Amino acid sequence: MKRIIVCALVVKAVLTAGPVSAQDKGISFSGGSDLVSSYIWRGVYEAGVSLQPALTMSADNFSATAWGSVDFASTSYKEMDITLAYTLGPVTLSLADLYWEGGTGNRDLIGRNYFTFDNHSHHRMEVGASWVVSEKIPFTLSWYTILFGAADVNSRGERAYGSYFEIAYPFQVKGIDMKAGVGMVPWNAYGTYGVDRDFYVQNVFLNAGKIWDIGENDGMNIGLFTNLIWNPALEDVNFVGGISFRM
Repeated sequence: MKRIIVCALVVKAVLTAGPVSAQDKGISFSGGSDLVSSYIWRGVYEAGVSLQPALTMSADNFSATAWGSVDFASTSYKEMDITLAYTLGPVTLSLADLYWEGGTGNRDLIGRNYFTFDNHSHHRMEVGASWVVSEKIPFTLSWYTILFGAADVNSRGERAYGSYFEIAYPFQVKGIDMKAGVGMVPWNAYGTYGVDRDFYVQNVFLNAGKIWDIGENDGMNIGLFTNLIWNPALEDVNFVGGISFRM
């Protein structure tokens, strides 16, 4: 009889308890997708017209983001990145697994699968840090270094610990969100960026975009953006247009 009473009380507690959502635990999710005319990564052309979905889980200062890119060409480019980030005031620290097939640095790795983590792997593990100088002067300084990856080599085939440093400045012009910046590679990272040189500038950019809310309370929005990108090291230029959906 006691067991029956205990079971009845447990069932009653489960049925009468309100639903516990992720929001109640301080966890939130957001997602969306971009459609771009071409995919440029840190000044380097990777693929043509591409669809780029994203999903982020956030909890206090911590976030985990899955981001991907796939093009529409017959020999498709595929990328899947997972990034863990932690924000401490104006500083954000990150650890990312960058996985891609095709594009710069991976042409000799065709045929490997996602769960391969040896010296022929597509994966690159990258650590990063960014710092917003101040609210009045919102320059952002960012540094990223690859710790692991088969393509992370210099022109002599040695481990490069390929790094990238960027200075960016956001501003507005008549309601249009703008950002200008310059990105540099401090030493030879030929396997990752395709340039056989030590220090060089590879990414000079000017971005413009605008976001509109869809509806009042559904949290949906749509955006349009254009990015003008010069790569002095490769003597290349790209003008990218795109549309974004967020929820």
